[in-house]
Amino acid sequence: MIFWLQKYYFQIQIKMLIIFKPAVLFDKINELNWYKNTLHQWIDDHNFPIKSKVLEVGCATGALTSYIAKLGYIPKGVDSSNKMIELAKTNNSNIDFSIANVLDLPFENNCFDVVIAASLINIVPEKSKAIYELTRTCKKGGMITILVPSAKFNDENLRSLQASVGDSGFSVAAMRAWHKLAPKIKMSDISDLFKEAGMIKITTKNYLQGMVISVSAIKPF
Repeated sequence: MIFWLQKYYFQIQIKMLIIFKPAVLFDKINELNWYKNTLHQWIDDHNFPIKSKVLEVGCATGALTSYIAKLGYIPKGVDSSNKMIELAKTNNSNIDFSIANVLDLPFENNCFDVVIAASLINIVPEKSKAIYELTRTCKKGGMITILVPSAKFNDENLRSLQASVGDSGFSVAAMRAWHKLAPKIKMSDISDLFKEAGMIKITTKNYLQGMVISVSAIKPF
């Protein structure tokens, strides 16, 4: 009985945060090991050159941007939410954050060595326009990498993942909410968007037992 009460308590808590305080929710999720470690592994796997100028689009409260800075890169974080950027600046006063929409990024062409976006392309209606802006702001020879929830991940996969992670309470409820509520996308759909944008050397990778996928590509010279 207590277990079920706790389960519903955390589910309701997450729903309330989504409605009234999404920035606080993102800040809490960024501290969960399964989420934080996935984002860190995604960045580590690419091994960008030191001092690379990295644009993170959809940076939310800046947790990943902070990790990027610690690795020796030069990050710039943008998000369309004023509340997210306010909290990002509070959490990381030494990092450059600003408000910007992925469909109209306020940067010149070929500005950044690397452009990244986590859990963003899957929620943007105009995906081709978003990919165009990511590629436009990336330098020739630079990399764009995207991380999104996978369309192949199902309820059975979720139960297996939750059992392997071994977390409880808010962590498990957050994982379930992300699986149930976040729009998902096929790996092939992102690859096709990259091809349409003229990108080359497209590579893919699975994380969290296939719950999320990354698609990366190089902007040709």
